[in-house]
Amino acid sequence: MAGMTEQDDAAAELVGRSMAALTDPDARATFFDQVITELLARDHGRIFWGDRLLSLGKSMGFLDDPAFAAAYAAIRGSHQYDQYASPHTVAWRLHTLVWAATNGLELDGDFVECGVFKGDFAWVVAQATDFARQPKTFYLYDTFEGFSRAYSSSDDFPDAPGFFDFADGIYKDPAIYREVLEKFGDMPNVRVVRGVVPDCLADASPDRIAFLHVDLNSPAAEVAALEVLFDRVVPGGAIVFDDYGWHLFRKQKIVEDAFMAARGYRILELPTGQGLVVKR
Repeated sequence: MAGMTEQDDAAAELVGRSMAALTDPDARATFFDQVITELLARDHGRIFWGDRLLSLGKSMGFLDDPAFAAAYAAIRGSHQYDQYASPHTVAWRLHTLVWAATNGLELDGDFVECGVFKGDFAWVVAQATDFARQPKTFYLYDTFEGFSRAYSSSDDFPDAPGFFDFADGIYKDPAIYREVLEKFGDMPNVRVVRGVVPDCLADASPDRIAFLHVDLNSPAAEVAALEVLFDRVVPGGAIVFDDYGWHLFRKQKIVEDAFMAARGYRILELPTGQGLVVKR
C-alpha cells in the first residue's frame, strides 16, 4: 500500500498472524510477545515485560543499577516461569527483594529465606547487597525434596489440581541441592539448611531477623513458619511473600491475611504478585 513504511508492513503482518494465534496456546503467547516488542515499542520508550507484568513508561531504575543488572543477567534463563518469552522475566520481583534486603542491612538481625528452589533469588540478593562482606548470616531453608505431605497437598491449588504434582516433580530434582551448595560455596556467611519448614527451624534459626522471604508455595507451611519467625523480625524489617498476590496461590493470601490481621498488620499486595509487610 502506498505510503506504508517497513514498520507499518511489519505491523500489518503481525495483525494478520493474530488470526492464526487464536487456536494454539503457544502461538498466542508468541503473538502477545510480538505485540509488546514490535507494536507497543513504537509508542513507548520504556517497557517492562516479564513475569506476566506489563508496565509502560515507568523508570525501572533498578535495571540500570550495575550490581543488580549483573546479578540478574547471571541467573536469567535459569528457570522458565511462564509461557512468555519476556525480556525481563522476574526482574521486578527480584528488585522488591533487593530493596527489602538492602533496608535490612541497616538493622540488627540476620536474613532468612524459606523456600529456596535453585537459589537464584537469594543469590541475586546476596550479590546486589555484597552479602559476603556483611556481618550477618543468610539462612536458606528448603526440603530440596519437594513438598512435605505433612503440610501440603493438591487441595492448596483448587483451580489447578495438577499443579501440585507438576511443581513437586520439579522441586525433587536431586541436582538442585548440590547446585545451591555450589552457588553459595564462596559465601561463608550463607547457611543452607535442608529440611522441612517449619520443623527444621527448631535446629537452626536466628533470634533476630532483618529480612524474611517466604516462598514455600504452601498455606500451612508458610503460616507455620510465621508462627516461629514473625516475632523475631526486628522493627523496620521487611517480610516479602513471594506468591501472595497470585490467584493460583490465593489460599496462601487468605491464611496470611488472617495471621497478620490478628497482629494488627495488613499485607501490601504488589503488582509483581508479591506481598509486603514492614515490621513495626
